[in-house]
Amino acid sequence: MRARATRIGILGDFNSEYRSHHATNSSLQQAAKALGRRVEFDWIPTPQIEGQAQSALSDYDALWASAGSPYRSMSGMLTGIQFARTHGRPFVAT
Repeated sequence: MRARATRIGILGDFNSEYRSHHATNSSLQQAAKALGRRVEFDWIPTPQIEGQAQSALSDYDALWASAGSPYRSMSGMLTGIQFARTHGRPFVAT
């Protein structure tokens, strides 16, 4: 039986011009390979989180607040952080 992938939600507004956003993707892929784990990750736009954190974030095992502010919705980012803290999700911020 194949192990379930660890699902990571990246809170932030992906911008292909930000090197840090590509580095975030690469670091998750490299960590998964080094640990021999399957990792799936999605970028979750900050406006999508605002007012609907439960539906936007509940399927993720861990959350990562991306670099690259200002965010399109600072309220959405703060809501995502609060969700991680109040729902016991591992959380990383860069």
